Amino acid sequence: MGSGAEIVRKPRFLCLHGFRTSGAILKKQIETKWPQSVLEKIDLVYLDAPFPAQGKSDVEGIFDPPYYEWFQFNKLNKFYYTY
Repeated sequence: MGSGAEIVRKPRFLCLHGFRTSGAILKKQIETKWPQSVLEKIDLVYLDAPFPAQGKSDVEGIFDPPYYEWFQFNKLNKFYYTY
């Protein structure tokens, strides 16, 4: 105490990817499009959804798997499964 040094923390943002993509894909998209001057001032946290994708991803052929989903749907029983 009394050192006068102040810890400055960057604002932290949770980044959630879209349907059947991944945190790594979102990170690539953001970090190649946003200016470095902005990225240096913030802390971005990327998560993967809890379920592996059960179907085709719209980004296949553009980004490599794995792909994830935030929920899964059972068409036969009409149930949604969440984490």
